[in-house]
Amino acid sequence: MPITINSPYSGRPVKIRDEDIGRAVRDEEDRIFYVVQRGSGEGYYAAPTRKGSEKDEQRYDAMQNKMDTVQEQVTAQHQAVHDATGRKRSPVMRRLVLIVVLAILAAGGYSIYFLSTGGTVSELLDKVRPAETPMTEPRP
Repeated sequence: MPITINSPYSGRPVKIRDEDIGRAVRDEEDRIFYVVQRGSGEGYYAAPTRKGSEKDEQRYDAMQNKMDTVQEQVTAQHQAVHDATGRKRSPVMRRLVLIVVLAILAAGGYSIYFLSTGGTVSELLDKVRPAETPMTEPRP
């Protein structure tokens, strides 16, 4: 379930996954911050350092209060939430691409091995003859 946290730099909301708590997260301007659990154990806040501190938590709360008052004053402008959860990739498309690549490799291997040599390995071995030595007379 996604969590929405405000960036500690710009104050803009960023949507993250539950798995990203404690990991590095980027905001809309590609600045790195960390989502840390509050000291009370209830909720999370964004900190510029991995461990966070009481000072970071207070700074986040002050910024949150500022953002709340600004949002009350400016309700006409709608701010889009930056989605940092990433797109889910389709496993069907990945498998289809893998099958196509394997088919191309198999066709290439078949053509190089069988078609360019003119037959199977046993047929080629049957055609092998010992090299004939030239019959020249020795020079005097």
